[in-house]
Amino acid sequence: MMTSRSSEAIVDDLVARLAPVRRRRAWQDGALVIGFAALELILVITMTRPRPDLLVAMHGPMFWWKMASCLTLATTCGTAAVLALDPAGWWWGLAGVAAVAVAVLFGTSITMPEGLIARLQWRDGIACASLTLAYALPMAILLTWLARRAAPTRPRLVAWAVGLSSAGWAAFAFAWTCWHDDPLYVVVWYGSAVLACTVLARTMLVRWIKW
Repeated sequence: MMTSRSSEAIVDDLVARLAPVRRRRAWQDGALVIGFAALELILVITMTRPRPDLLVAMHGPMFWWKMASCLTLATTCGTAAVLALDPAGWWWGLAGVAAVAVAVLFGTSITMPEGLIARLQWRDGIACASLTLAYALPMAILLTWLARRAAPTRPRLVAWAVGLSSAGWAAFAFAWTCWHDDPLYVVVWYGSAVLACTVLARTMLVRWIKW
C-alpha cells in the first residue's frame, strides 16, 4: 500500500518536471490571425485570375454588399473565435452580432424570384462553393492549432466559431475573383460553403480541440 511519504514524493517529482508555460495573450493570437489572413488574401488574389470587370463592378452596390457580408462574418466570428479561447471571453456577444448582421445583409438582398434557375448558375456555383471550402482550410488549421494550445472550456462552441470565421474569410478572399454579384447566387452558393464548413468544423474539430 502506498504511504503518505511516497505519495508526496511522487507529487514533488511531478512538480519538479513541470516546464514553465508562457501565458497566452489574446492580442498575440489576434495579431497572428490577422497576419495570416492578410497573407492568404494576397495569395488568393495574386495566384488566381481576378475578375476582368473588377473596376466596373466596384461601382455597383451589389459588389460591396457581397464583400461586406463576407467580411462581417469573417471579422466578427474570427474575433469571437480568439476570445472564446479565454474561459471568461465575451465571444458569444460578437457571435450574436455576426449572426444578426449577416442575417440583415442577406435578408435585404432577396429580390424578385423571376428566373431563379438561370440566376443560380449551378455550374459556377458548385465551383465557387468548392473553392471557398478549400480556401477555408488554412485558416481553420491555424485557429484549431490556437484552440488546441489554449485548451478552451467550450470546445463545441469554439468549433462553431472556427468554422464560421474560416469560411467567412475564405468567402471574402474568393469574392475578389468571383464575377457573380447576384444576391441570390451569393446567398445560395456562398451560404452553402459557409454552412458546410461550419458543420464540418463542429463535427471534426471538437475531438482535436479538447484535451
